[in-house]
Amino acid sequence: MKKFIKLSAIAALLVSFTYAQNYAIDHSHSTLGFQVKHLKIAKVNGKFKTYDAKVDYDKATNELKILEVTVDVKSIDTDNQKRDEHLFSEDFFDVSKFDKITFKMTKFEKEGSDEGKIYGDLTIRGVTKPVKLDFEYGGENKDPKGNEKIGFSISGDLMRKDFNVGSKFGDAMISEKVKLQIDVEAAAK
Repeated sequence: MKKFIKLSAIAALLVSFTYAQNYAIDHSHSTLGFQVKHLKIAKVNGKFKTYDAKVDYDKATNELKILEVTVDVKSIDTDNQKRDEHLFSEDFFDVSKFDKITFKMTKFEKEGSDEGKIYGDLTIRGVTKPVKLDFEYGGENKDPKGNEKIGFSISGDLMRKDFNVGSKFGDAMISEKVKLQIDVEAAAK
């Protein structure tokens, strides 16, 4: 009986990987964005234009299996060139030493049919910290050429000083909390 249970568990695991699918990010329909408050009164939005991700999603179980992201910090865009250049400096991201931000999912916890929590390790400025993010599956569809696409959103809050970003600037100047809003459309590979 124990042998049967072990074989059944292995078969179930193999079947779940059979339905998992690798996806490529459609950058023209995706945004890796963030928001901070300036002087505690105004929201300032930004995004990263250049990033790559490894995404493996299982539609049968509605579970994210793999999420690994690498972001080019030099691609930051806040719609203000002087501010962006300041963000490149030692005061913030110090891109001469730390030109990449990385994230690697360590666990996915399903909550309902199309929601969940993503746990992973985020590295900014050489500092790696565990983070927890909210995941919402937007669904699937085919584009006009018949290519299969999925959509999902990831959101959450980070504390910038946990990663030594903008340590000279207090919360009254730039909010300590950074809100992430990531919206993804991805095509099946």
